Amino acid sequence: MKKTLKFQLFGNPKIYLADQQIFFSFSKINALLYYLAVNQSISRDEIAGLLWPNKSEQSARKNLRNTIYQANKVLGDDYVVSPNKSVLQLNEDLPVQSDVEEFLSEPTEHLIKYQGEFLKGFFLKDSENFDQWTTRMRSIYEQKFVQNCYHKVSDDIANSRLDDVERNIQRLISIDEYDERNYQLLMRFYQDSHRNGKVIEAYYELVSTLKEELGIEPSDETRKIYEKTLEIVNRRKNYEENIESFKFFGRTQEIETLEANFDGFFHDHNFQSIIIQGDAGIGKTALSELVLNNMRKKHLLLNFTCFHSERFFTLRPWREILQKIEIVIKDNEIVTSNNFEKTCEKFFPYFTDDSLRNFDDKLTDDDINYLSQIILEALKIIEQDNKLIINIDNLQWMDELSLRLLTSLMLHDRDTLFLLTLRSNYQTHIDEFINTVSHYGRLNIIDLKPFDRASMTAFMQKQIPDNDLDFATLTELYNESEGSPFFLMEYVRQIKLGLRPDYMTPKIQKELKFILQDLEPGEEEILEMVSYFPEEAPLKIISTLLNRTESSIAKDISTIKNHQLISEHMIEGEIQLSFFHNKFREFIYSQQAPSKLRVIHEKIAVLLEQKLRSVDDESTLLSQIAYHYKYANQELKSLDYELSHLQISLKFQHELFPIYTEYNKESVELESIEWHDELTKFKQIGDRLKAIEYQYEGNQTYELLLMKYLYFEGRYYINYGNYNQGIENIQRVIVKAKELHHDDFLIRGYRQMIYYYIQTDNATDMVHYIDLAMNISIRSNDHQSIGILLRLKGLYYLMVGNLTEAEHLLVESVTIFTISDEVKEKYSSNIAAAYDYLAEIERLRENYDEAINYEKKAICLCEQTGLKTSLVIFYVDMGISLYAKEDYEGSKQYLCKAKGLYDNLTSPWKRTQLNAYLALNELHDGDYDAVLRFLLSFNEYYTHLSNPRDMGIVYFIQAIVKKMINDQKISDPSLRELLNQDEAFYLEKAKENLSQYRDRFELQYLNGIYGEMNSIYHH
Repeated sequence: MKKTLKFQLFGNPKIYLADQQIFFSFSKINALLYYLAVNQSISRDEIAGLLWPNKSEQSARKNLRNTIYQANKVLGDDYVVSPNKSVLQLNEDLPVQSDVEEFLSEPTEHLIKYQGEFLKGFFLKDSENFDQWTTRMRSIYEQKFVQNCYHKVSDDIANSRLDDVERNIQRLISIDEYDERNYQLLMRFYQDSHRNGKVIEAYYELVSTLKEELGIEPSDETRKIYEKTLEIVNRRKNYEENIESFKFFGRTQEIETLEANFDGFFHDHNFQSIIIQGDAGIGKTALSELVLNNMRKKHLLLNFTCFHSERFFTLRPWREILQKIEIVIKDNEIVTSNNFEKTCEKFFPYFTDDSLRNFDDKLTDDDINYLSQIILEALKIIEQDNKLIINIDNLQWMDELSLRLLTSLMLHDRDTLFLLTLRSNYQTHIDEFINTVSHYGRLNIIDLKPFDRASMTAFMQKQIPDNDLDFATLTELYNESEGSPFFLMEYVRQIKLGLRPDYMTPKIQKELKFILQDLEPGEEEILEMVSYFPEEAPLKIISTLLNRTESSIAKDISTIKNHQLISEHMIEGEIQLSFFHNKFREFIYSQQAPSKLRVIHEKIAVLLEQKLRSVDDESTLLSQIAYHYKYANQELKSLDYELSHLQISLKFQHELFPIYTEYNKESVELESIEWHDELTKFKQIGDRLKAIEYQYEGNQTYELLLMKYLYFEGRYYINYGNYNQGIENIQRVIVKAKELHHDDFLIRGYRQMIYYYIQTDNATDMVHYIDLAMNISIRSNDHQSIGILLRLKGLYYLMVGNLTEAEHLLVESVTIFTISDEVKEKYSSNIAAAYDYLAEIERLRENYDEAINYEKKAICLCEQTGLKTSLVIFYVDMGISLYAKEDYEGSKQYLCKAKGLYDNLTSPWKRTQLNAYLALNELHDGDYDAVLRFLLSFNEYYTHLSNPRDMGIVYFIQAIVKKMINDQKISDPSLRELLNQDEAFYLEKAKENLSQYRDRFELQYLNGIYGEMNSIYHH
């Protein structure tokens, strides 16, 4: 294959041969090739004069010949040729590409090819003419680029193709940074796309460039664009300020409590001071402000706020109170002015004075009592003419001496109402205050809780009445906010601005960081480790990761719990930790370094692996290991565990007769699995495998994972009747298993083909795959596989009517699986399946009691082990055997049991027979409405039936009903209208589709009713 010669002439010039950069020993070889690439064909004299202008004609020609020789030698072929003595050109028989040629062919479409000025940085010594040519071509190409770039930018903006617009304008600016038109174009683009900050940034960049380099200001036109943007920004700022105002919502019960309390306060009845407590952002301050602002009674309100940064400043909150009541104290001479000044100096020194840094250690109980008496006297005087309310926000930041002073005031001043707000997760250090004041009946606590789902929906509707949020969006908002008004208001603000909610805004991050700032390093480490778990974090694993004993971290966990950041609970005898609010987990996790994330997730995955086989719920553990390996960036391991998890989830749904101990016994319980949920899981794993295909192509581990995935997906599709896709997957599994010499999956693939041919009643192709699988099983001495295949081979003989050989093989299969109690338990469903087929053989022989005994054995085995996916089949077949024996009540009882199990199953096996025999029982009981429902449902799904026996059993029912209608045994008009063909049609269809070997009872039944109808139905 001929190698392609590529020229990159825009920007720093490069030459590639077969995608490898080529270097020449002297630059005039490059110059020759560059000139040829642009001009295609040139004269020898022309290029010799350009490259060696100072040489004689003979010397220049000699140099040219040598240059051509050296070029072709390095390139390994005659890329430079001379069709005649005077002309040079690039060889047309060899592949040559050039970015210049591509750019010139369609400049607007190939702007990307222009990566900078032509032959940037390239020059020749003593070759002025070549340099002049280079300069001229640079100008030509640059003008061509600028012209077409302007055209493309305009066209893209007009047609809303905005992906390349900004980049192309920036390229224009890089070519001529003094051309204001380029900046104007960029600023208008930013303006139109509502990126006003970028407009201002571009303007100041232009101002700096023009002023520093040229000493001039931007033009009036540029200035107008900038000033228009400032107007937009100011209007938006005002709009956002309006958006920031929210309508108060809910809390009606709390408002009623507050209003009733204030009513008692104003009318000199019983009242209490109040603490409004709750999580950060729950609406404590908003609630207190709402009630205070709505008061119409005359009152005096003293407000002060405790700040986190001042939580260690002794008595700092009371400085503000004393300043407000100073006039009252002095005017009423509660203390002399001199004593008051001394009191203030003593209790409120300058904190910058190092000598007074620990002055609170010198304060005594008498000092606090003295200050309390001063304030109490002042408050009493104020209360003579005013109803006094003292509102203290963020009580959790109040220092201990201030709390003692507040306790004294609230206990002794029975005329002032104190309204306090308190963050729940900082309550422990003020418990004594709350308990003391509450004990004397002076305090009522209002505990604010997050909104529930219904309240959250109503809140959003009130805030954004014109925005009809759909159910999915509301669900997402509730899950993300967990009902917190603070988070919800952030999301409302974004929605009002027409933005999709960012669930971790800078404002939310700032608030979360503020809440977490008081944690000690050990406490922070615990929270960091817990954040790696999407749900519960086992305490044992946390202690292992931190290399600390569980007892050593108990104190830190207690502190964190008191902050209401995490909860602690027992699951299956093991202590688990989880966050109260998921936003804390998200925030803390987002602060971890990428390298640390990988290391910790891998450690967790390894620790969880050690728990495998020692837990009851192995499926959940596999999913958790897959999660942690995924975020440890070990995708192959993650996918392996994900597939194992999916295998357990689907095993007892999609495997008719599963091997019992392949998976934990807990997994046999039925779950209602939705088609779309399963399909989504497969698609996600498939997408992940596809995404890493290029990285692991040819890797044996990857190929094994892909094979497993194709196998599970193939089984899934076959189970749901999508045979084309399912069989395609299984055939790919068979091919890969052969390539990888993986006999286990090769046999699994063959088995799926066997099950497919069972479902489609194709005995010929079925036995072909049985023989292929049997050969491998015998070669590998796999007795269990041989046992399964003997059962399937027995089924084959049953399908073709050789009952004796079928019975022999089925008994042999049972013998293999009953060799020991351990094997018997493991393969109990396969033994039961053999009994079921033996029961069918006896039913075909009309030995109904023997058939029922075999079915009882099958049912007993599966009921003992809980293998309900298999049990449902045996219930159906027992119902059929009992019906054949004319035990209609017993038949109906087992069929109804089967129907109850099918409600939680996805498998289609025996569903048609179940419904048909239920209909037959209803027909026997005279419930024609039930028969009608069955026939109508058949009309809806009959096109999906692939097994002719399923079609036959439906026509079997139709033939019976049609005969009864014609014999006037049924007069139901709906059934008559539905079955509008003649008797012969349904009878022939039934005989055509029913198996002459396996459906003898049904065929004999039809022969009987068409000859002796009255002997069967007596109504």
